Amino acid sequence: MGQAINIASKIVLVPLFLLAWGADIYGEWLLLSSMVAYLSLTEMGSHLYIVNRMTQAYAYRDHDQFRKILHTGLALFLIIPVAVFIIFVTVIIFFNPATLLHINQTSHGTVVLVLAILAFQIVVSLPQSILLRVYFAVELLPRGVMLINCMQLMNLIFLAGGLWGRWGMVPIAILQLIPYGLLAGVALLDLNRKFPQFKILSLREADFSFGLSFVKPSLHFFLVQLGQAFSLQGTVLVVGMVTGPIQVVLFSTMRTIVNLIRSFLDQLSHAAWPEMTRLDAQQDIDKFLVLFRVILRSALMASVVFITIFHFFGGFIYHFWLRKTVPFQQPVMDLFLIYMAQFIFWLTCSHPLLATNRHHTLSKLLFAASILTIALAYLGGRYLGLPGIVLGMIIGDLVLPFWAVPYLLRGYHACFSFKFFATEMVPYIGSLVILSTIPWLAPIVFVLLLGWWLKAVPGQILRLDYWRQLK
Repeated sequence: MGQAINIASKIVLVPLFLLAWGADIYGEWLLLSSMVAYLSLTEMGSHLYIVNRMTQAYAYRDHDQFRKILHTGLALFLIIPVAVFIIFVTVIIFFNPATLLHINQTSHGTVVLVLAILAFQIVVSLPQSILLRVYFAVELLPRGVMLINCMQLMNLIFLAGGLWGRWGMVPIAILQLIPYGLLAGVALLDLNRKFPQFKILSLREADFSFGLSFVKPSLHFFLVQLGQAFSLQGTVLVVGMVTGPIQVVLFSTMRTIVNLIRSFLDQLSHAAWPEMTRLDAQQDIDKFLVLFRVILRSALMASVVFITIFHFFGGFIYHFWLRKTVPFQQPVMDLFLIYMAQFIFWLTCSHPLLATNRHHTLSKLLFAASILTIALAYLGGRYLGLPGIVLGMIIGDLVLPFWAVPYLLRGYHACFSFKFFATEMVPYIGSLVILSTIPWLAPIVFVLLLGWWLKAVPGQILRLDYWRQLK
């Protein structure tokens, strides 16, 4: 449900933004949003660590420890974001960010106000995320997921209504903030009613020295998040600085298309994470290998289908989606598809490392790769424009994560050898080459790919009871 709402938001809101504001203003909005997104890193990866600690404490029914972790986490997520918010607002008042981001259509006053509202959204969202994840820790997962879905749905409805009414940047920023505040209040009251022993409204047991112990274990999660932020938001800022707001819209909309297939494949891998964790704990490497091969081939096969569709019909789909409000560039789309083709491979290879808590080296690698990608994207943009930025992203991935992530997986177990990955990649790359050069062979290629996928799936996995176990 949540994934469906997320995809619907990406599909529905972009045309409404363009209809209400035009490409110039929408591009500037994307730049401002990307700039503020970095403030979410003030939690330094401790969010995931705190949730894991709460889950462990509740599993042992240690309510005193649970209460101490919760109070300390909420206190940190209230004090630090507020302090960062005050510093951020002070900086943007005296140093005009519009000059750096080439924002010309929106006034300085509006830029400052929008940035302040979006930054305050981060202030609210960080403690709210802890509250919602309490449901996960206390074995009320469906209720927590329901509240998250409600927030996403409210956000979609509010923004769609505001954009349909042609509201400006400031009202839209406020509308985007409201669901976060409402859900934080609902979760706070609901948790206080259901679990009075946690004394969630007092925060009396918050312990600063105890909170310092969160820092070191959280840093590896922080590096992963920092790398993702550089890759996602940093490239948007690079596009804005090098090419301007209209190209930001083109870049973001095409990346949105690519991220749709990534969202689907992420769901596939994440659904299998608990099973991979269990098999790792049982040291059942044979079943682990079978499961990973099924996931990898599923991801690669879906990627081939997606790339083929958007290589040949991407222009039609893009124009239909955005009503020809943004010019379509086939070379840029093809570069994005090449980026996705290699990205899907190493991203899928990273999931077993994360599922088995072998992500320490991975986090450092992805952080270094994100810095390299930003640098190469900037250089590519300076000399080749938007195609150069996407080309820089491709080269950045090929230089590091494309080969290094499978190498780390090889360190987990010898079965993930060069021969293993070569066996999986040859049909994948061969299919893409044939489909791009001899498209009329597509039916034959897809039938062969289906047989290749089925060959990896043993009979016991196809049984319904096994899939129930995976869920």
